[in-house]
Amino acid sequence: MNFIAHFYVDKHVDDSLFFVGVSTPDWVSIFDRNVRVKESLMPLIMENEATSDELSFYNGVMRHLEIDRQFHSSSFFTSETREIIRLIEKHLGKENVPRSFFVAHILFELVLDKVLIQADSSLLSRYYEHLENCRIDRMVQLTEWVASTPLPRYDGFLKKFISKRYLYQYTDWDHLIYVLRRILERVHLKEVSYLYEPAFMRLLHEYEEGLTQRYPVQMLQFKGIESAAPLRKRIA
Repeated sequence: MNFIAHFYVDKHVDDSLFFVGVSTPDWVSIFDRNVRVKESLMPLIMENEATSDELSFYNGVMRHLEIDRQFHSSSFFTSETREIIRLIEKHLGKENVPRSFFVAHILFELVLDKVLIQADSSLLSRYYEHLENCRIDRMVQLTEWVASTPLPRYDGFLKKFISKRYLYQYTDWDHLIYVLRRILERVHLKEVSYLYEPAFMRLLHEYEEGLTQRYPVQMLQFKGIESAAPLRKRIA
């Protein structure tokens, strides 16, 4: 899932540092592709030894990791990526889109955020309000704690992400295509000329129309998961 889909699942939670934690695995991978926040590397803590900040942030990170596991193994993910590949074959020809499954994976997550935002514009303002409630220096400290590594200049990355409000541009197809191109280039997929063909825009519109009808029921399964992952407690 992408940023707004993760927020949508737990939008009822009133805990800003929880949502900072939820966003952190994706932020870190964007900031430095060589660093990943993984459950196996998370610090071991006990509830009665941790501060409230640490508990909120930690549970947000754990929530992200659990939801991603559920999401990527779900029938929703499988059926939607298959639908995008079908549309790629229909509009472009699968042979003209290198690593079409990876493209479908990323495109699904981007368009899902787009349709969620269009269905409820308050999601964006509420998401950013949570981020603005938290001190940048504390966000950096907590991130370095769970990532087990120093992150020089991460504060500047967070300030820019929050102040520029990039997610407000997700309803603009041109911006979404730009984001998709940047992601593909990061994994060394340089042949992306098809992104600017009229047939690709037809694909996008057809897919968005279908996803808009399907997502409300499909997203319910992720709301049913516990809203905060259990702590991994140190064994005495």
